[in-house]
Amino acid sequence: MIAKNTCIASVVFWFATSTCVFADDRQRISIQVVDEQAKPVEGATVAARYLKTVQQNGKDYPVPMELTPSQTTDANGRCELTLGDVDWSLAGLEAHRVELTTEEAMKLCDDAPRDPVEREAFDRELNDRCQRFGSAYQVLTPNTDLDELVTLKLAKAIKVTGRVRVDGRPLEEAFVTIHSRKTQVDELFARSAPKLTDHEGRFSFYAVPGDLDRARVIAERSNGIHVLTLADVPSKRTSTGFHFELDTEAKHYTLEKRP
Repeated sequence: MIAKNTCIASVVFWFATSTCVFADDRQRISIQVVDEQAKPVEGATVAARYLKTVQQNGKDYPVPMELTPSQTTDANGRCELTLGDVDWSLAGLEAHRVELTTEEAMKLCDDAPRDPVEREAFDRELNDRCQRFGSAYQVLTPNTDLDELVTLKLAKAIKVTGRVRVDGRPLEEAFVTIHSRKTQVDELFARSAPKLTDHEGRFSFYAVPGDLDRARVIAERSNGIHVLTLADVPSKRTSTGFHFELDTEAKHYTLEKRP
């Protein structure tokens, strides 16, 4: 009986120690997120992704996959990521922090003005603040030294405004994307997203800083999908970012029939 108990204890000890050994073999990265003044940022979300090749219908497609669950930075702007045990040749880190969280915005609403005019201005400013964010990115390769502390410095998003006109008329309900030249980071993280124009063809959103000299306009209509891709798009600098006036012609759009 003693021998049997000793055997069981040995097996349990072996599994316990083996699990620790395997866990220690997984690569850990220590990260600190700071703002533009190099001060620690609390509450930033840090994510890691890698590029995986997926085969479909005999073709290879690069697909971004999570390398580890995202983490949130502490009061010192720090967090630690434990990378998944997968092979990768390209990976990257993203740090993201909104100016106002949903909870913070709800608290501000408790003190919202009751006057209709003041409340309208309050709601406008609050909505704008909820859209603002800071972000930082870093590409990882197998040669990256992951034993060193990785510092991610947030850059504030800039406001992008504009208007789209086709043949002199506002283009409403069209998806507009203003972006910079694509890099390896863009393969891992979507740093630009389409914005819908209003009845005057206007759009407004916050974007990651960069050249922002590329535009893509997609209008879904009953006769098909109209697509226009533009390069070297001029803009006017504003106090908060850039403004774009896209005066286009219908003949320049590519018509894609609905399937």
